[in-house]
Amino acid sequence: GRYMKIVNLTPHAINVVVDGQTRTFESAGIARATQTSTQVGALEGIPVFRMEYGAPVDLPDPEEGVYYVVSAITATAARESGRITSDLLLTANLVRDEAGRVVGCGGFSAL
Repeated sequence: GRYMKIVNLTPHAINVVVDGQTRTFESAGIARATQTSTQVGALEGIPVFRMEYGAPVDLPDPEEGVYYVVSAITATAARESGRITSDLLLTANLVRDEAGRVVGCGGFSAL
């Protein structure tokens, strides 16, 4: 089959837990969305902002056989800027330890 490469473009390592085995994908860079916040009001003296996301930053162009794990916000920014998203993955199905702490995910979600 074709060679597939998974590149983690989130700020933290991602642990994928499948059948009790953990595979770790270290951060290889950080893709993010440009972001503007505009104050739209206040509640009990606490500012309320509207967040608007622009084009993705540091997200490589699609490349055959390469998949990029990104945040949901980055994926949305990519889609809204017209970039194809078939090579983007999100983490899916959080895995927790006995104390309820998140220790990884059970796989990836395609867009």
